[in-house]
Amino acid sequence: MGDLLNQITVFLEQIVLTLGYPGIALVMFLENIFTPIPTEPFLPLAGFLASTGEMTFMGVWIAATSGATLGSFVIYLVGRIGGEPVVRVIIDRFGRLVGVGQADLDRGMEFFNRWGAVAVFFGRFIPVVRPAVSLISGISRLRLPVFLLFTALSSSLANVFWIAVGYFLGENWSQILATANASPALVIGVVIVALVVAFFGLRFIRSKVMAAPGAAPAPQKPTPVRE
Repeated sequence: MGDLLNQITVFLEQIVLTLGYPGIALVMFLENIFTPIPTEPFLPLAGFLASTGEMTFMGVWIAATSGATLGSFVIYLVGRIGGEPVVRVIIDRFGRLVGVGQADLDRGMEFFNRWGAVAVFFGRFIPVVRPAVSLISGISRLRLPVFLLFTALSSSLANVFWIAVGYFLGENWSQILATANASPALVIGVVIVALVVAFFGLRFIRSKVMAAPGAAPAPQKPTPVRE
């Protein structure tokens, strides 16, 4: 199985090198349908190509996020149209091909029932939940705009991380990637830290903007008139 995945990885890398941005979108689309396909080698490679001027960072990011969101949307439709009974039958027959088992679906359902729509965002960063997030969103009939918003946000953050690995580390990206694959907990930790920093950074910027001269004051409640 490992040799097969390595051959698939090399083949998909050639797609990226040959097709450019459409190739990146295609690979990310397939990865979100066939979860055993690893995306980690492709985005750092694309980031490296962006650092050499063959692509742009923004172009790689848009292509990757578009492909990932579209692939997730297809899986969402499967869950929404088929419902849980049909999805479980599909998993029994084809779960090995797409990398989703009944246990994955059960864990995802539990996670979704506990956290609701937020699970779509954070679930994509959790390996044991990620494969089933889109399916469960469809089964639960989560509103499509909400699903697409959270999916695009989580995909864009993860993509930025992997693209930046290749962009800033240049030819050394493959060595860092090997370290990341050996310690997935490290990657999860880095992503969590990045999310926390982004959250507090946005709050800090917002507070500065609101405190700046000329900023619109917060609306005041009308004072009741006493007779």
